[in-house]
Amino acid sequence: MGRTLSLLTRLPRFEDDGVTHRRDCECVRCDAGYRPTEHERAEARRRHGEHKAREQVARDIVRRKERERMKLAVVDVYVDEQVRAANEQVRALREARDRAAADERLAQLWELRRAGLSLRDAIDEVERRASGATSEAAAAVE
Repeated sequence: MGRTLSLLTRLPRFEDDGVTHRRDCECVRCDAGYRPTEHERAEARRRHGEHKAREQVARDIVRRKERERMKLAVVDVYVDEQVRAANEQVRALREARDRAAADERLAQLWELRRAGLSLRDAIDEVERRASGATSEAAAAVE
């Protein structure tokens, strides 16, 4: 009976480039004398190095674009927060303006101030009118 060799012992072994057979390759092709020459090995290393460099540059470009996108996203979030805060502040100011416009005592105070009364006299007059109005309202209820 003949000896059976494992098929795995005859598989080609490649360099890092995945194309060139290694010097210690024992595949059928290399055993037959069709090993790569040193020039072919050098050319394959050069091509492999260029390919790796191109891949690295492509990865760097992708990373740079992703960093730029992240910076833009952070800026967008910041701007959105600032717009939301500004909208909230404008809403609060509008509500305060509406409350001030609806306040009769404030309107009376402005009217008295425009008429030339001092601030203290105008406030006293507004308070007097307000207390008189509440006492009239209480008397009307009774």
